[in-house]
Amino acid sequence: MSEIKTNHQTLAEITADRIFDYIIKNNYEVGSKLPNEFILAKELEVGRSTLREAIKGLASQDVIEVKHGSGTYVKNLVSMQEDPFGFSKVEDTLKLTKDLFEMRFLIEPRMASLAAINATETEISVINQIVKAIEKEIERDDAMHFHLDIQLHSAIAEASRNIAMQHLLPIIIESIQLYNDYFTSKETKIATIKSHREIALAIKNRDSWAAYDAMAVHISQNRSVLNQVHLEKNDD
Repeated sequence: MSEIKTNHQTLAEITADRIFDYIIKNNYEVGSKLPNEFILAKELEVGRSTLREAIKGLASQDVIEVKHGSGTYVKNLVSMQEDPFGFSKVEDTLKLTKDLFEMRFLIEPRMASLAAINATETEISVINQIVKAIEKEIERDDAMHFHLDIQLHSAIAEASRNIAMQHLLPIIIESIQLYNDYFTSKETKIATIKSHREIALAIKNRDSWAAYDAMAVHISQNRSVLNQVHLEKNDD
């Protein structure tokens, strides 16, 4: 199928962007079902063939999921990244997790600070929606929360507008996946909810220093948990 391009984007790509905006503006959360093809095409004023191409593209980015016979669902508010650094080959996962958090402590406070300055209103809305979704999943004691946590930190990275930082996302993603094994205590979960709220609020208020401090505290809390695990492991 030939596709008309506008400003270097195909109609399907433009429609995919509009679908994403539609998801945000209508406050769809992860797991929410989107309107059927006929209604969505009418809402966006596009042809159904273009809509199908756009949905296919978003599905390939892991943003939405098409369940045949059921419908189209929101899967991710931020697309996932791969593992270009080969972290999966490292055997000592506790040491790797600690080292990744060391790097995050150097990078992410500044990243959050830049997000407070550069984030669009849509990105701020996404960040706040993800924070609320994480709280719900933590309260349910659902493992889904760590997927959402990846989305949150990825959204902040994108909002920073720092290309180099965005290319370091695999470090953040891998550390969150590994840290999930140690995210067990009620105190840690409460602290996480509190720090996420503070980070999101600082970004919303465009307070770069508060965003920096809130993220630094958040990463420090996680590092403390890992250090305690390391001490207990050595005692054994």
